[in-house]
Amino acid sequence: MAVLITGAGYVGAALAARLLRAGERVVALDNGFATDRAAVAQLAELGDFTLCAGSVASPRAVARAFACGPFDVVYHLAAQASAPAAARQPRYTETTNLTGPRVVLDAVVRHAVPHVVYASSFRVYGAVLPPEVAETTPYGPQRDLVHLSQVYGEKLLELYAQHHALTAVAVRLAVVYGVGPVMRTDYRYLAVPNKFCLQAVRGEPLVVYPGAATPTAFIHVADAAAALQAAATAPWPAGFHVANAAGEVRTVPEVAALVAAAAARGLPGQVATPPAPPADSPQDWGAGGAIPLIHSRLAALGWRPTRTLADSVGELLDYYRAREPA
Repeated sequence: MAVLITGAGYVGAALAARLLRAGERVVALDNGFATDRAAVAQLAELGDFTLCAGSVASPRAVARAFACGPFDVVYHLAAQASAPAAARQPRYTETTNLTGPRVVLDAVVRHAVPHVVYASSFRVYGAVLPPEVAETTPYGPQRDLVHLSQVYGEKLLELYAQHHALTAVAVRLAVVYGVGPVMRTDYRYLAVPNKFCLQAVRGEPLVVYPGAATPTAFIHVADAAAALQAAATAPWPAGFHVANAAGEVRTVPEVAALVAAAAARGLPGQVATPPAPPADSPQDWGAGGAIPLIHSRLAALGWRPTRTLADSVGELLDYYRAREPA
């Protein structure tokens, strides 16, 4: 099988590595905006891998990538990730997250690619998860352009699936964490577990902001890659489909406590201070059945998350310890 992955960053590289180990031919299109090119290049050691430089918003760059086909599946992962307000770039977000999917889908139709998988986000349900989350749960209110654009991406995918012979699946990924082939160290773009582990290794306090005790869905990067592959290989009929992919639900204070405890065992004398729960945050999540119940259509296809935060923070701490100066 030959596949195209747009966006060879944190999740895209993990997906590429998984597919290459399975013997698939992988072509990746990436603009290098926030990607370690040297780390991506190492994917070639795993199998038949080609990296094309360029933006998903550029028809010429997309055409060059599709010229490496034909492809059985296109995984569209290229997007401006969520970031603090100070790091957001509205124009780049609009170009990548709004124009990019249209340009890629036009090429998908032109080259008659039968399957498309779009990496969406749990945040389409809103910043606060409802008590029960299924693929039929309505969209929630959006607070930033990045997550609003993911709603647009899903609806665009649905539009193309309705008008063309496409099997199109939007996989709504929880917050992705863990060690993958391509890692970042810029706090602005790190998921909370990764950020806390890096801060713990550096001996910095783990800060939990007010309101952070809202339940949040998390998924290990290896499980995210497996979910995307499962969505591509499932016997979906032609049309638009949605699938949730989450491993567990935790609050940020819980994540901080897990990291601080693991760091205390491995870094004597350099332990980040475990944060106190924010005063204005509810403290009964998980005690009174308030943790959201999450359903996934991928479960019927045999996909199950295999990693938890509790057994993954040690790996993250070891990764950052090995790369931070003594």
